[in-house]
Amino acid sequence: MIKRTIERDLERWKNESKHKPLVLRGARQVGKTTVVKEFAKFFPIFLYVNLDLEADRQLFARELKVRELFQLICLRFSQPIKPEETLLFIDEIQFSSIAIKMLRYFYEEMPQLCVIAAGSLLEAVVGDKHQSFPVGRIENLWVQPLSFEEYLGALGRDDLLQAYHQVPASMPFIEELRRQFKIYSLLGGMPEAVAKYLEHKDMMIVNRVYESLVSAYLEDVDKYADDVSTARALVHILKTAPAEAGKRITLEGFGASDYKALTIRQAFDKLQKAQLLKLSFPVTSAMLPMVPQYRRKPRLQLLDTGLLNYQLGIQEEYFLSDSLESIHKGLIIQHIVGQELQSIWASSPPKLSFWVREKHQSSAEVDFVIPHRGKLFPIEVKSGSTGSLRSLMQFMLISDHDMAIRIHEGSLSLDQLQLPDGRPIKLLNLPLCLSAKVREYADHFFAL
Repeated sequence: MIKRTIERDLERWKNESKHKPLVLRGARQVGKTTVVKEFAKFFPIFLYVNLDLEADRQLFARELKVRELFQLICLRFSQPIKPEETLLFIDEIQFSSIAIKMLRYFYEEMPQLCVIAAGSLLEAVVGDKHQSFPVGRIENLWVQPLSFEEYLGALGRDDLLQAYHQVPASMPFIEELRRQFKIYSLLGGMPEAVAKYLEHKDMMIVNRVYESLVSAYLEDVDKYADDVSTARALVHILKTAPAEAGKRITLEGFGASDYKALTIRQAFDKLQKAQLLKLSFPVTSAMLPMVPQYRRKPRLQLLDTGLLNYQLGIQEEYFLSDSLESIHKGLIIQHIVGQELQSIWASSPPKLSFWVREKHQSSAEVDFVIPHRGKLFPIEVKSGSTGSLRSLMQFMLISDHDMAIRIHEGSLSLDQLQLPDGRPIKLLNLPLCLSAKVREYADHFFAL
């Protein structure tokens, strides 16, 4: 069983005196149900209701009061009525609007009971004008593909996991972490794909998992689409998006099509809601708050880098190349760093932002910006000499601090640089394998 870092959030939630129903959000096949079933081991009583089954949906059909409903579920599964010792898991909750409505009453009338809800197509009904979620009476957690940290845990290498969490990590361990990160970048973080690889070490078996996932996502299109035209646009995006991943895109005519911008934007909105991809819009300020510039071209990030590798047909490059930066013209290295940075936030929707300065004959772009301790940190993802960091320097010229970060394939170090205006800045050079630890390393190396 692959241990997930989100279990720490689940444990924190369990230890609260009053529990809002917890709704696990995320794309299909990222491990939501598996996480809950593993978490259930900490409860004397586990009630699993699957609303994909007619018999379980009937439990909610009469709209009983919450306490009566709980008693009915306990009777169905021959369990004692002990709400303080029970975890109730309502899976595939999107199949019952009544069950969704009942979540608010679990919090108001039985806050001692731990209730978790999830669903493989839950995002299709979130925000639906005909089905509103009880905002303020539920808590959301986002389940994402496995992070590199979780991949290391799945390897069973406690020494590597310990070294990963040590700040700063020692050089001998960084070399092995770097080697494992290349494998992780090939596989990505879809739990079944990682599990199959660790069991068989056979990419052909893993590819069957990817093919199944691609087919499932395409088959789900009708569940997200409002009409045939939208369905066609969704399929078009799913098939053409891999070739555009990591790039800034134009909505009008996306993927060499004749679709208008509005149609593509609406289709992208649905796929973002399903967590299958994300459009990251740039910011133009070097200070908080981050204000996305929705009139400017966004950058496309897909759900998982391993799935992306499969769809692009570039898996062989991982075995033939010594450098991640050389794979797919350097776009993969940026994509996997983006995936790692998203793993930092579990209690909120995954968010990525980048910085641009688009002036005539003076454009600049920084790969990522992240908020930390009241500052906006610029992150460039590249190898090469520090003299090539022109965009990073442009950002720092208008920043309110002197700290910048480069994530690269090189070693861990701290450089002292000088801006064109003469001001000194500090540049943290962070190995790729430590991307998700960027905040811890910033705290260690910078006086915040």
